Amino acid sequence: LKLEEVLTSNSIPALRAAVVNFIVGGCIRRIQEEEKGQAKKFSFLIHTESGKAAHAWQEELVDAIKTQLTEAAQKNDLVLHALVETSYEELQPSIQLKGFHCPSLPVVVESVKKALADDWVMISRVNSERQVEELLDETGQLRLRTPLNIFIGGQILDRGVTIANLIGFYYGRSPNVFQQDTVLQHSRMFGFRPVADLTVTRFYTEPTIHKAMQRMHESDIALRDAIEKDAEQPVVFIQKAANGAVVPCSPNKIALSKTTTLKPFKRLLPIGFQTDYKSYLRPVTENIDEILRAFAPADSFDEPFLITKEQANWLLSEIQPTLKMETEEGYDFDWEATKSALNYLANLGSDHNGGKVWCLVRTGRKLSRTVAVGSHAKYADAPDSTKTEGEIRKHYAIHNPMLILIRQNGDVEQGWRGCPFYWPVISAQKNISPAIFAEQTLN
Repeated sequence: LKLEEVLTSNSIPALRAAVVNFIVGGCIRRIQEEEKGQAKKFSFLIHTESGKAAHAWQEELVDAIKTQLTEAAQKNDLVLHALVETSYEELQPSIQLKGFHCPSLPVVVESVKKALADDWVMISRVNSERQVEELLDETGQLRLRTPLNIFIGGQILDRGVTIANLIGFYYGRSPNVFQQDTVLQHSRMFGFRPVADLTVTRFYTEPTIHKAMQRMHESDIALRDAIEKDAEQPVVFIQKAANGAVVPCSPNKIALSKTTTLKPFKRLLPIGFQTDYKSYLRPVTENIDEILRAFAPADSFDEPFLITKEQANWLLSEIQPTLKMETEEGYDFDWEATKSALNYLANLGSDHNGGKVWCLVRTGRKLSRTVAVGSHAKYADAPDSTKTEGEIRKHYAIHNPMLILIRQNGDVEQGWRGCPFYWPVISAQKNISPAIFAEQTLN
């Protein structure tokens, strides 16, 4: 990455979008407030790595983005217009969703140019207790000196420092261990915000941290729902034993960032992958085709059919090496934990169908590998349809889980490698108590 290319480089799309979204979002809110005769100041927090080299580099990048945005505004550069338009299209739906007025794009573009020309954007580094004290106002909050304030800091900003009107947070750290209280405190997503501010508020992080937060949230929701519906209803805490069996687990041993919450109709599926090359993939897909035809009654995939949990695990094991997870981008999928969870769900089945799994096969699908820009995701995450497969699993998966196998065509035009493949989706059944399945426990 060259610093002179920060506005166009493919190396930092998220950081660039975060800064531009903050400026555009802040300008939109300023326009809205000015219509009421008010003018708020807004803040954006960039939580950097603790290492000095990484910290300094992240600061240098943000400085370069601001400088080049200002230069682009002075030159009336089309690059600035394109960046502002992309941010505007990303923010507009959430503003309109809540019924607030969204200024027109030309008005926002001119406001952004004015903000850059008048030096509304101030970058403040917060690296020590002394710097924190110098930046505090009379109420004990970080002072907002200009309309748009960007604070860059490391561990000193972990907690205890209040920041007003925070509409953007970039979590530029990659912790090795996620503790729920620490991660949630760092994220600063909680606490009261005016709804109008909330419509332009954005949180940026990489997929691993997002997944950890998602798991924490799901665990909290499951526990809260169980307590609200029936305080006596048990929430099951389970883990995978060394022999592969699923056994009870003490709640205080669970690392919530490494859990899967099993609740009625919960879906488990790999997201963020590329398929293997055709030479390996094709024979695997054809072999699965043949096995599934043997499993299916009357050689028909029209309706779901029951298979054993061992057969379901075999199918997952065959599929596993054909899907290459984008681990360097933070996308991963624990196949062994998923198979253990499926075994647990299958064993909950009724006496007659204990150990069985519903299998639903669908073919000829043409889902693209990536999704549209601005959808808060990079890779497709819904090979199954809520209206079709979703209704089928709600009808059949009552006492037993379901393994949905979506045979994608895998066309090059959709971003794949030109060969059909199976995309598995595991669905929990309706009749289960909430369970927190620990993929990893604390020593």
